[in-house]
Amino acid sequence: MGVSYIKEVSQYVERHAREGQVFVVSYRWEGVASGSSVDFILQNPSGSGKELNLVILEVFGTDQAWIDMFADSTIDTAGTSLTPVNKYLGKSNTSVAHVEVDGTYTLGTQIHATVLPGGSGVFATGGGSELGVGGIIGEGHLLHVRLTNKSSSASDLSIRVVWWE
Repeated sequence: MGVSYIKEVSQYVERHAREGQVFVVSYRWEGVASGSSVDFILQNPSGSGKELNLVILEVFGTDQAWIDMFADSTIDTAGTSLTPVNKYLGKSNTSVAHVEVDGTYTLGTQIHATVLPGGSGVFATGGGSELGVGGIIGEGHLLHVRLTNKSSSASDLSIRVVWWE
């Protein structure tokens, strides 16, 4: 990925931010037990009239974890709702997205599987993973991110997602 491409994407996102169309949401899970999973949902409801254009998805943790992403999982029991924030503070535009964590879900089609580096136990160093720029969530679709603690001890995990509509 060249510097000119990154600059072009940055300028494109800045233009949408100035129009009040860029949103961010983040969440932190504390003390996720070894072998346990946590879930994050970014959904574009049917009839929204918009597309969710992903800019960045970042995951950080204090230990090693698996990062799995699924398209169109089913929400069986709703989790805790999160409110996206407009990146242009002071703009009144709100996001059409439904964002939640830690409900119960029937997994959709797996579209990504990777590892969050970080080690385990006394060798844990923590780490971060940026899952790329790009991707569009159309009306009536959702992106499901599942993080699984693969270390031998409890771990803190976090996620941050930026998109424009």
